[in-house]
Amino acid sequence: MATNMNTGLGRTDVRRVDQVCDARLATVNRVARLVVDGETGLARLHRLSNAAVELSSIMILQIGHIIQVDLSETISKRATVVASDNGRHTLLFQHQIDCAELLRELVAEARSARARPLRLTTPATPAVGRSTNGLHQLELGNISQRGMMVRHNGSFQEGLRVWVQLPNGRECRGVVRWAKDDFAGLELIDILSVNELGAISELGRGMN
Repeated sequence: MATNMNTGLGRTDVRRVDQVCDARLATVNRVARLVVDGETGLARLHRLSNAAVELSSIMILQIGHIIQVDLSETISKRATVVASDNGRHTLLFQHQIDCAELLRELVAEARSARARPLRLTTPATPAVGRSTNGLHQLELGNISQRGMMVRHNGSFQEGLRVWVQLPNGRECRGVVRWAKDDFAGLELIDILSVNELGAISELGRGMN
């Protein structure tokens, strides 16, 4: 991917195309999932308008890149990077949106029974678990800021407290919320930050 570029390209055009929707909705503090060139990761949203979104990401996003922006597990938009400055990026939507309505949909979804944090699917990523049952060789299936699904040796049981060390050295505590066959879902006590999940490839750093 390209280097960081300090440029205002696209900012003037975005503001001319569209005034920011209701001022109370202009500044948002939401998390999105980005998909670009086979890489996925979480990003922090800062501003949302009918024409564009401004966000922060640890991934190097190149001017002209077309990005899939997942605002929830059911709401996705495609956008083009038009400005980039020290990890903060402006993306122009391929099709304009009604940002006020979109935020209302996201709030309603977050309050519904189907709400869940954005997950990142992990490619066969090994991890090490530790519990009162001893050490466990695990394989991540997916991960979010608040949980993960892992494959284990069948010894996990609901309610078991587990310490999981990711390949990059990050260790987090969790509780097994469900276990079926050799798969289990863990709720994390140590919530992962957006930057820690900013690029799925970073989870594998430190693997032999």
